[in-house]
Amino acid sequence: MPMKPILSVLLLLSGMLPGPLSGQGEKITGEQLVARHLESIGTKEARSAVTSRAASGRASMLIRLGGAANLEGTGMMASTQDKLRFGMRFTANDYVGEDMAFDGNQPSTGFQPQGKRSLLSQFLEAQPVILKEGLIGGVLSTAWPLGRMDKSQPKLDYRGLKKVDEIELHEVSYRAKKGSGDLKITLYFEPQLFRHVKSKYSYQVGAGIATREASNANSEIYYSLTEDFGNFRTVDGLNLPHKYKLAYSGEGRSASSLQEWTLIIDGISHKETIDSRVFTIK
Repeated sequence: MPMKPILSVLLLLSGMLPGPLSGQGEKITGEQLVARHLESIGTKEARSAVTSRAASGRASMLIRLGGAANLEGTGMMASTQDKLRFGMRFTANDYVGEDMAFDGNQPSTGFQPQGKRSLLSQFLEAQPVILKEGLIGGVLSTAWPLGRMDKSQPKLDYRGLKKVDEIELHEVSYRAKKGSGDLKITLYFEPQLFRHVKSKYSYQVGAGIATREASNANSEIYYSLTEDFGNFRTVDGLNLPHKYKLAYSGEGRSASSLQEWTLIIDGISHKETIDSRVFTIK
């Protein structure tokens, strides 16, 4: 075949081939990633139309390390602007569930029947910025800081595509405007759709001074909390996850623990009028 026809065919084929996958074959900034992420949720009009959200469903709790429990219960999440309440209820005598809230000023968590806090509650009490920033629950909450960048104004550091659990995801380091202390916050987004699918929070407590009574006091303790989001569906023009998973891990010194919570969402409503008292734990 003559050279010119071959070149013509190649040029024609190259014009038919798709360009670089969005976010994969091109370099993007943190601001561009946020913009595309918001587009993945819905149009600006659809997002702006929502001022509150209520989600509810079936909850489960599993202790994989540091104890034994496999519980079934219910869960709910309610939010209005930057206010949030998230709870899960179970029927065990020594563990009734989890309760956390932010009323716009102060974050708070609930107690167990014995007057103690759960490991998850202790983590959130030690790192209140998670609730203050509206990070918990991701886009399931109207408090999601990437949806109100003009007010939250976090510092974002886009780190490119990273392999997480054998899957490549966009990685973004998040730091609150007023600082996140010793807490490392990392957000992950799908490479093509830019949906937020994972958050990771981690910090460590430095080694103490070993004594005869506490020979393990010189070991560091590593704490982490991860959120995973999946099963996205459209509700009122918004693409929202209907499966939410939390995993707490504490490792070091004399014991380690691993606990998981899963919320399968049965319903999401944007028509609820939520009393402001809901966002205060008494």
